[in-house]
Amino acid sequence: RVQCQQQQQQQQWCSWFGDNTIYSPTPAYAIRSRNSSSSSRPISDPERERRLACACVLFGRVLMANGMLLAVGLVLFLTVTVGPAVGQTERAPKWTPTDADRLRKDILKDYDPALRPAPFANVTTVETSVTITHVEINELKSIFSMYGWMKFKWDDPKLTWDPAQYGNMDVIRLDPTIVWRPDVVLYNNAGGSDNHHYGDTNALVYNTGKVLWVPPTEFHAFCELNMRLWPFDYQQCILKIGSWTFDGFKLNLTISNEPEVDIMLKNSEWKIRKVVSERHTKYYSCCTEPYIDITYNVTMQRHSDTHRNIIVIPALVIMALALSVFWLPLQAGERIIMNGIISLMITVFLVYFAQQLPAISGHTPLIVIFFSNTLLLVAFSTIISVIVLNVSKLKHEAGLPSILKRIASAVGPFVGVGNKHFRFSDKGNVAIESNTDHEWVKFGLVLNRLAFIVFCVVFIICASYSL
Repeated sequence: RVQCQQQQQQQQWCSWFGDNTIYSPTPAYAIRSRNSSSSSRPISDPERERRLACACVLFGRVLMANGMLLAVGLVLFLTVTVGPAVGQTERAPKWTPTDADRLRKDILKDYDPALRPAPFANVTTVETSVTITHVEINELKSIFSMYGWMKFKWDDPKLTWDPAQYGNMDVIRLDPTIVWRPDVVLYNNAGGSDNHHYGDTNALVYNTGKVLWVPPTEFHAFCELNMRLWPFDYQQCILKIGSWTFDGFKLNLTISNEPEVDIMLKNSEWKIRKVVSERHTKYYSCCTEPYIDITYNVTMQRHSDTHRNIIVIPALVIMALALSVFWLPLQAGERIIMNGIISLMITVFLVYFAQQLPAISGHTPLIVIFFSNTLLLVAFSTIISVIVLNVSKLKHEAGLPSILKRIASAVGPFVGVGNKHFRFSDKGNVAIESNTDHEWVKFGLVLNRLAFIVFCVVFIICASYSL
C-alpha cells in the first residue's frame, strides 16, 4: 500500500510538470546500487530520487519558458531537498593518514618529475660512484658486461620540509619515477636503443632536499679486445657515462668515491685487477657549453685453469707426438699414418678456436698460431718421412751426388751419424750390402735426425711464446 501511495504521488508530481512518464532507475544505477549495498554503503531514499528526476524535467522547461530567475530558484530548491540525500552516499575514510602520507602529499603537490629542480641559471651537481659485483666478456661480439650498482646523490630544493610538522620524520622513501632523476646513460652502450640501465629501487629523500638513489645497474658496453695472449690474456674495457641532454652548465657530474669491487662469484672467469675512474670535460665544435662524462677503466685477467687443461696440455702432447715420428724406423710406413692422425687432432682444435674466438684483425691468439705452425710442421714431417722412406727402401743404381755426400759427411757427426757400415735387421728392413745403397741410407738418416733437431728448436720457440 505504501508503494502504491508513493507511485501515485510521483505521478501527481510529474503531471504538474506536464510529463506522465514515471522515472525508473537505469541498469547502471541498479548495478551501482547493488555494489553499494554489498559494501554497506548508505543509499539515497527512492522518493528523493524520483523527486530529483521530476525536478530535472521541470528545470529544463522552466529554463526555456520563464528565464534564468526561476531556474536559479529551482537550483536552490534542489540543493535543499536533494543535497542531503547525495551527501549520504559519501564514504568516510577507513584509516587515518599517517605523517608519511601527509608529507608525500605536501611535497609532491604540483611537482613535475620531468623538470630539473634547480633554477635555469643554477647548476645541479650530481655525485656518482660505482660498485662492481660481476663482469663478463662476450668475445664473439666484443661486448663487456658489468653488473653492480650505481650511487647518485643530488640536491632537490623542491623536496624540503620541516620535520617537526611531520612527526620528526627527516627522510622518506619515494618511487624514483615520481621525482626528478639525472638522465645519466652509458655512452658506449652495446644494447642499441635500450638505455634502461638501472632498476626502479626507491630513492631516499631527506628533509634538507638531499636525494640518494642507489639502483642496481647493468651495463653492456663495446670493448676493443686484444686476444693476442688468449687464454692468458689481460683485457681493459671502459664504461663511459654522462648526461644525455644536459651540458656542464646545467648538470655537473662529479666522482664522490673511488670505484669499489665486491665480486659475488669467486669462481668467475675474470678477475678484476684494477678499476680507475676519470672525469672528462669535452667541448664540441658545434657548442660553447662543456659536456662532462665519467669514464671507468676496468682491467681484468682471465682465469686460465680450465683453458690450461683443455688447450695447453693437448698442445704439449701433440708436440711430443710430432717429434716422436722421427724416432720410428726409416722404412716404417707408420710414420705417415701417425702424421695423419696428428694433423686430424690439430684440425679439430683449430675448428674449436674458430667457434670460440672472434675474427679480430691484427690480434690472432698466439695459441692459434702455434697450432697452425704445428700443422705446417707436421706437413713438412710427412714430406721428410716420404723422402727418407724412399731413399732407404728403394734400390739405387746411381750413387749419392757429391754435394749431398759432402753435406751428409759434414753434418753427420753433429747429429750422431758416423762413417761405419750400417746393416738393418731383418724386421722389415733389407740388408744393405752395396756401398751405393749405404750412402743413400746414410743420407736419409742424416736428414731425419737433422729434421728432428730443427723441429725441436722450432717447437721450443713456439711453445715459449704461446704456452
